[in-house]
Amino acid sequence: MARVQLEFPADPVFSHRQALRISDINYGQHLGHDTLVSFLHEARCSWLASAEITELSIDGGTVGWVVADMIVNYRKEAFYPDQLTIDLALGELGRKGVEVLHRVTRSDGELVAMAKTGMVFFDYVSHQAVPVPENFLRLSGRI
Repeated sequence: MARVQLEFPADPVFSHRQALRISDINYGQHLGHDTLVSFLHEARCSWLASAEITELSIDGGTVGWVVADMIVNYRKEAFYPDQLTIDLALGELGRKGVEVLHRVTRSDGELVAMAKTGMVFFDYVSHQAVPVPENFLRLSGRI
C-alpha cells in the first residue's frame, strides 16, 4: 500500500500540550484515531486563541476557516496517561487556503502521528471561500 509521506518544517509556529484522558482510549487500549483528529482541531483552535482569534472569526468579522482535506500518518501508539505535544507549522499558502501541518509526540519524544489539514478561509454569511484574511497573514508571519 502506498502511503503519503509528510514532512514537518524545522520551526513550529505553535506548540500545544494535551493530556490523554481515560475516555480517549479505545478498545485497542491506545489513543483512538477519532480522538487524535479532535486533538488536532483543539491545537489549531488553541493557536488561534493565543492571538485572540477564533476559527469562526479569523478576520474579526464573519470569515473563519473550514477543513477541506486531511491526511494523517499514524506512527506509534499513545496510552493513558501520556502527555502529548502537538506542534503546528504552516505549509503552502494559497489564495484562499493554507496547509497546517501537525506533529504529535509523546513526552518520551516518540512520534505518534503526522498530519496535514487543508484549511479554506470561509465567509460564514455568504457561505463562500474567500481570500486569506490579513489577520491570518500577520499571525502566520507571512506579512
